[in-house]
Amino acid sequence: MTSMEKAEQFVGKAPPLNQEEMDSINALFPAYIFRRSRADEIWTTCCRKHMTVRDEDMMVVTPERNFMAVMMEPHQRERRNRWDDAPKPTVRCPFCGRMVIVKELGRTGGQDNLSRYRRAVVLRWYRGALWARAYDCAKHYSRDKGYSLTGEPDYNLVGVYRFRPGLAECTTRHFWGNYPFGSVTCQTGPITKGKWHINNPFNANADYGVGYDVIGLDEIQYSPFRYCMAEEAERKFTKFLHFLTACCFYPRQIEMLMKAGMSDVVRDFIERGVKHAAVINWNEPCPAKAFKVSRQDMKTFLGTNRDIQILELYKRLKGRVPLTQCVEWMMSGLNIQKTFSAAKKWSLPPEKLIRYLEGCVGCAQYGGMSSLESALRFWEDYLTAAEATGYLLHRENVLLPRNLGAAHDEATKKHRAQLEREQAARRLERERQRKAAQAEHDRQVRLAGEKYEERRLKLEKKYGFAMSGYVIRAPLGKDEILAEARKLQHCVGGYADRHIQGKTTILFMRKVKKPDEPWLTIEINGNKLVQIHGYKNEGVHTTKGRFAPDPREVYREFLDTWLDWMEKGSKRDKRGNPKVPKKKGAAA
Repeated sequence: MTSMEKAEQFVGKAPPLNQEEMDSINALFPAYIFRRSRADEIWTTCCRKHMTVRDEDMMVVTPERNFMAVMMEPHQRERRNRWDDAPKPTVRCPFCGRMVIVKELGRTGGQDNLSRYRRAVVLRWYRGALWARAYDCAKHYSRDKGYSLTGEPDYNLVGVYRFRPGLAECTTRHFWGNYPFGSVTCQTGPITKGKWHINNPFNANADYGVGYDVIGLDEIQYSPFRYCMAEEAERKFTKFLHFLTACCFYPRQIEMLMKAGMSDVVRDFIERGVKHAAVINWNEPCPAKAFKVSRQDMKTFLGTNRDIQILELYKRLKGRVPLTQCVEWMMSGLNIQKTFSAAKKWSLPPEKLIRYLEGCVGCAQYGGMSSLESALRFWEDYLTAAEATGYLLHRENVLLPRNLGAAHDEATKKHRAQLEREQAARRLERERQRKAAQAEHDRQVRLAGEKYEERRLKLEKKYGFAMSGYVIRAPLGKDEILAEARKLQHCVGGYADRHIQGKTTILFMRKVKKPDEPWLTIEINGNKLVQIHGYKNEGVHTTKGRFAPDPREVYREFLDTWLDWMEKGSKRDKRGNPKVPKKKGAAA
C-alpha cells in the first residue's frame, strides 16, 4: 500500500461533517439578506430561507418578524473583496434574529463580487480519539454561475488530525482542491528541540492575521485532554493544533501550567519551541518538583506576576540569592541575558554585578538611573570609553567605580578627546596623501610635456593637413590648449593633460590666413572623428535666431577629404604636402 493510499484510508476513518457542524461553519460567514423589492421577495444566507413577504407579514413589527425593516433598509454597497471585509450588519433577520446585511438584487451586478472565504478546524470525539478536520470554506452568491443564494458553503477538506494519549497523527493535501493527501505523519514521542511533526493545515499566513476558527471545543470534554483548558488556549494561541499535540504527551504538565496562570510558558513551547528546560522539568506534573524549588519558594513565585524569567534568574544564580531578591531584581527591570553576558565578559559573579547595579538605581551621583537595565546600559557605556582610553579594567575599583557618574563623565571626555585626535590625524593623513597624489600627477604631466614634442611631430606627420584655405595641426603644448579653451569657451581645457599624456588626441582646425586664431577644435581617435566644436560648442544664436550650425555638416567636404587621406595612409609628396586622393569619377 502506497503512502497516499494509507493517507486516504486514514481520512476515511475520520467522522464526516454533520448538520450541526455545517451550521456552525455557515455562521462564520457574514450574514446577508438579498431582496427584490418589487416582488417583496427575500433570501437569507444565515438561516437559508426564501419566501415572498405577504402584506400581513409586513405589518408585523416584533423584532423577530420585522419584515418592514428589512424591506426599508437602504442597500449597502460592497467593499473590495478582501478577507472577511464586509459591511457592518444593520438589521435583524426575520427568521433567526441574527444581525444581517441587506443587499438589493438589482444593484449587486450578479453578485460576482460577493465571495467570502473562511478557514475552520472542526473537532469531534469519535471512536476513542479526538479528531480535527481542517476545511477551507467558501461561499459564492452568483446565481448566474449556478450558485444558490441560500445554499451551503463549499467545504474543501485540507487536513485530518487524530489525537490520542502518546500519539498524534495527521495528513494534509499537497495542494488545495481535488489533489490527493500526502503521507500520514505521526508524533510518537515528546517534542524536543522544537521539532513538530504535526504541521499546520493551512499556509504560514494562517498563524498570523488570517487565522482559522475552531468549532466543537466542547467535544474536548469527552477526551483525556478535558482538564488542559483548551478554551483558553484557543483564545490565546495561534497554533492550536500544536497545543493539542502537546496535550498528547504532557497533559498534566499543560494543565498545571495553564491553571497556575503560566500560559506564557505554554505559548513559548507551542509557538516558539522553547521549553525552558533549564527551569522546568516537563516530566513532572507537580509544580514544586517540575520547577525544582521548595514549596515556600513556589508559593512566593505564584504570588508574583509569574514571569518564568524570575525562576530562570534564581536557577542561574544556583541558590546563592533568595527567590525574594530575584523577584525584586526582575521587578526593577533586570535583563537576564545582557546582565549575565556582561558578567561573563568581565569575569564578575552575576549577583555581585547585579547588586552593584542595584546600588546605582535612583542615586544622583550615578546619573539617576531608574531601572537595572538603564544602570547596566550606563555602566557598559563607561566601560566602552574606559577600554578605548586604556583604563586598567582588571582592577575592581576601576571596573566597578564608587562614583559611576563621575567616572563615566571623565572616561567619556577622554574618549571624545581621543576620537578628535584620531580624526584630526586621519584628516592630516588624507591631506598628505592628496598632496602626494597631486605632486605625482604634476610630475607625470611634466614628464609627458617634456616628451610631448616628439609626440607632436608624429601627430603632425599623421594628421597635419591643409587644403581649400583650411589647415589642421597639433597643439604646440598644454598652454595652447588652455588658451583655445578660454578663447572658444568650451571644455577642451579639461582634455589638456590627457592629450599631453597620450590618452586622447586634440587637434586644431584653423584658417590659413589666420593660423594663430582659435576657430575649431577636434578630438580624434585613430582615424575616427570623435567630435568637432567651435565657440561655445555652437550654443550661440545666429542672426536668424537659430543655433550655430554643426561644423561637421558645414565643412563636410573638407573633413571627409582629410579623413579619407588619413585612411589611405597620410601620404605626402617630396615637399611634405598632403597627396590628396582623387575622387571616384574624377578625370585622370
